[in-house]
Amino acid sequence: MHDEVSAERRMKVLVAEDSSVMRMLLIAQLRGWDLDVVSAVDGAEAWELFKEHEFSLVLTDWIMPNVDGLELIRRIRNYTLPHYVYVILLTAKTDTEDLVHAMDAGADDFLVKPCDTQELRVRLREGTRILKLESTLAEQNLAIRDAQAALVQSERLASVGQLAAGMAHEINNPIAFVSNNLAVLRRDVDSLMQIISAYRECRDDLSRVDADAIARIDRLEQEHDLPWIMENTLPMFQSSKDGLKRVRDIVSNLRDFARLDEAVQDKILIGDTIRSTLAILNHVIDEAQVSVVLNDPDKPPIVCRPASLNQVFHNVLTNAIQACQPGDKITINVGQTDESVLVDICDTGAGMDESVLARIFEPFFTTRPIGQGTGLGLALCFGIVRDHGGEISATSQLGEGTTIYIRLPKQPQLAS
Repeated sequence: MHDEVSAERRMKVLVAEDSSVMRMLLIAQLRGWDLDVVSAVDGAEAWELFKEHEFSLVLTDWIMPNVDGLELIRRIRNYTLPHYVYVILLTAKTDTEDLVHAMDAGADDFLVKPCDTQELRVRLREGTRILKLESTLAEQNLAIRDAQAALVQSERLASVGQLAAGMAHEINNPIAFVSNNLAVLRRDVDSLMQIISAYRECRDDLSRVDADAIARIDRLEQEHDLPWIMENTLPMFQSSKDGLKRVRDIVSNLRDFARLDEAVQDKILIGDTIRSTLAILNHVIDEAQVSVVLNDPDKPPIVCRPASLNQVFHNVLTNAIQACQPGDKITINVGQTDESVLVDICDTGAGMDESVLARIFEPFFTTRPIGQGTGLGLALCFGIVRDHGGEISATSQLGEGTTIYIRLPKQPQLAS
């Protein structure tokens, strides 16, 4: 049977038929058409087989012991599956009311027994056509969902980029103003602390001149807790300076995010870029006690914006290191296709659940504690890879680790 049924070579078919003669006849016909056939003597056995295997087609008799054909069909329709199963009901009943009842139960088609070979072939051909259409439609829906997700992500990134371009300058001005004032205040407070320390050194001598004044000063010191002020004021200036640096870094990330297309283009080897990034992160890797393996068989150079790709690998590797515990491992594999260079960065760290994985490329989304992450790192990576005409994605298993997949075209159409 070299037609559309045989085109679906080795399609798995379940036959449920209590008549041994009819069952053997159906098996012989179906196998003659290059179909993979599994048979059951009744509905109960068929249901157990159905749960164990992945079937595309089911041919079932109506009247069977234990579980009849209609009950088997109802169970199939109520069973969660990633694909559609086409069900043909075999029956000796010909009344319209019975056939309508069967179709309502979930049958896609029916054949009146004894089955004519040519009619069976036609019904199977139509079933495979419908399964092909269903599969094609599912693939198209998946492609549409992926395209919609990419579009939404691109719109989010564009919005953040526009926001960043407008606010970076406005934020930097007050940051510079506050930083300068803070530096002056720290210098002057440090001078005041030295004066107070000098006074306290000659305090005993002063008490002999004016004991009442010294007593009043002692009360003020106790009231305002001067020892605490002297111990903590300068460290507070340092923490304020660190906070301003964090704000400045956020603004810098935002500026980079808004100006991804301004980096200089060049031709580089991806492995060289990764090695330079690892050199920068070497002290972080050592402190985390994580091992890193780079598998790089010197792939051909690609045209890119090296500074931007450095940022991609720096962000991804930093995230991988932070997800790891001492003794964990990060493996970087560099490969290629005819048109692209592929980089997989796999860690054996904490991993993520599906809810977190779905949002990792969203701007400002972070699972780190407040004050320890901006949520721009992977969003920035997404934008850079996208602007290179590539793709970045991730898989993860909670407690087992995460893999980031990066595909970069060898000759991207970069905006000048």
